[in-house]
Amino acid sequence: MAERYRVGDLVWARVLEILPNGALLYLDEETQGFLHLSEIAEEPGNRVEERLQEGMELLVKVIGYDRLGRPTVSLRRVTDLDREMAEFHREALEVRALLSQRAVNVAEPVRTEERLEWRLGRWLAEAEAALTALRRRRNERLSRALGE
Repeated sequence: MAERYRVGDLVWARVLEILPNGALLYLDEETQGFLHLSEIAEEPGNRVEERLQEGMELLVKVIGYDRLGRPTVSLRRVTDLDREMAEFHREALEVRALLSQRAVNVAEPVRTEERLEWRLGRWLAEAEAALTALRRRRNERLSRALGE
């Protein structure tokens, strides 16, 4: 089985089923992960049912894979910085989705041919002005040479 998640990845997961030794989590359409009891409770004696409920969304960290090929995850190893980064990423994705749905009135683009014609016209005008200046200077030099 190809490992979709790498060790250390942060994943938003939803609790599917609470088991006596942990919880089964829905990571994505193809992947279910396992959250062991030792990776849930920070205080000894807490039962899984006291900390988790089915349908609850959690931010977990992938810490390895079990013998069934499921990612094993940890709730306990997610730091405050991890939570902050994950929330920022989630907000950025929401903003991107909102912006992609927004209708934007864009001015009709100028056709390439028109821009090329405009550039060519400007270039021809500049070339004509340069030639006129050269002719005038040549005529001035000729008149000075003949007049002297």
